[in-house]
Amino acid sequence: MKTDTVDYHFKLANREVRFEVETQPRELNDAGTHPKWARLGFNQCSCCPLKESDCEYCPVAIRINEVMEAFADNQSIERVEVTVHTTERSYFEACDLQVGINSLLGLLMATSGCPVLKELGSMASFHIPFCSTRDTLQRTVGSYLIKQYFKQLDGGVPDWELVHLKELYDTLEGLNQDFSRRVQASASSDAVSNAVIMFFATSVVVASSLEQQLKKHQSYLTNSLD
Repeated sequence: MKTDTVDYHFKLANREVRFEVETQPRELNDAGTHPKWARLGFNQCSCCPLKESDCEYCPVAIRINEVMEAFADNQSIERVEVTVHTTERSYFEACDLQVGINSLLGLLMATSGCPVLKELGSMASFHIPFCSTRDTLQRTVGSYLIKQYFKQLDGGVPDWELVHLKELYDTLEGLNQDFSRRVQASASSDAVSNAVIMFFATSVVVASSLEQQLKKHQSYLTNSLD
């Protein structure tokens, strides 16, 4: 497979669907024909800094439209086998369709070119599907702290107190509600709609109290029994 790509293979009861996802962030590009619900001004997220003079369509909506079309006739609780191939390794999960789509959406949305979700894009090159809440917490906070290390090396002021990360999670909580309304207004089945909600669910949990979440999983994150 190509470098910097992740291959998602869905095996349903009567067909198979495959998505090859580039892990490098996309530039804003809304060329082509896209559905009405994907227009930037259609239920635009309140936190979105983009204007229609920047782009006509929401970059996230464009990015996930292929998934919505592929599973438009499927229900969220359908059982599916999902195989994920990265450059380094492969993963397999037998799960509800919404769980498999949720994992795929996380990668698609973070690399869509959305100026808000681009903060999560650095993890795309190290994509791990089917993460638990504590897995996501470890990867998100760890990735953020690595950024602060390099910021310090470049002479900047690092955010070791995770202030901006907390602000990002608060923003994602609002984005969850706004973008979910956009997806629900489309003609898609509940599989993608539920997957979008699941994708942001961790953000809502973490946003409620980052310190409490870190403390809750401290022994796991530090490999300590204390």
